[in-house]
Amino acid sequence: MIEVGVSIFIITVVALAGFAYYSSARVSEIQEWHQQNALFMCEREIEAWHANGYTGLSGFTATDCGPSNYLPYGYRFGSPDPAWNVAGRYKDVVLDGVTYRIRAQNLFNANTGNDYYVQANWSGITYYYRQLNIVVQWGGLTATTSTFQTNLETRMAR
Repeated sequence: MIEVGVSIFIITVVALAGFAYYSSARVSEIQEWHQQNALFMCEREIEAWHANGYTGLSGFTATDCGPSNYLPYGYRFGSPDPAWNVAGRYKDVVLDGVTYRIRAQNLFNANTGNDYYVQANWSGITYYYRQLNIVVQWGGLTATTSTFQTNLETRMAR
């Protein structure tokens, strides 16, 4: 009887360890799947911004640009992406039943009127570029935050 009790205890401990390993691996697999989807959406969004070129970002105001502000709509000032939520400053995309929220930031250190850009100097040569940060959020979406997010940054030369 003691041997049976000990063997049941050992089998239970091994089964619990196996279940803990499986559940941990499954959670990691799901999180990696979301990361891959988010990265794909970042790349696709960057391609759309690049398609409109450097001038696509002119026309936004100071309250639309910078590291603490998201752009009110995507791709360009003159002809925005119709799927973009202007008031919320995002675009929701549903992929395999999961809602991902895409946002964009125009980072700058200089401007001429409503044309915000990065101006840098290297060995006496001044150059200008757009610095875009594309953020994809998912899980626990609120007005500007989420449980998870990933981002990609791109630059477009003038």
